[in-house]
Amino acid sequence: MFSKLLSTYREIVRAPAGSRFHRYHQRRKGNGGRWRSALHGSAGLILVISGFLLSLPPLLPGFLLWLPGLALIASQFGCVARCLDRSERMLHQLYRRIGRHNGT
Repeated sequence: MFSKLLSTYREIVRAPAGSRFHRYHQRRKGNGGRWRSALHGSAGLILVISGFLLSLPPLLPGFLLWLPGLALIASQFGCVARCLDRSERMLHQLYRRIGRHNGT
C-alpha cells in the first residue's frame, strides 16, 4: 500500500503545475464502479482529515497525508480535480506576486 501511495505521489508531482490532478483523474477514470469510487473518495477524505488533525500539534508533518488524500478524491471526481488545479494556479500566482512585492 505504501508503494502505491509513493507511486501516486510521484505521478502527481511530475505532472505540470495547474493540470496535475485533472491528468491524474483522466488516467484513473473508469477504473471500477460506484463502490470503488466511493471507497477511494472515502479513503481520500480520511487521509485529508487525518493529515489536518496531525498538523494541529507542532512538529508533526500531517500535511504529508494531504496530497495522497486529495489525489484519491480527485481520481474519482473530475470536479474536485479541476478545482484543485485551479487553486494550485491561483496559489502560484499569489506566490509570484508576493515574491515580486518583497523583491522590490
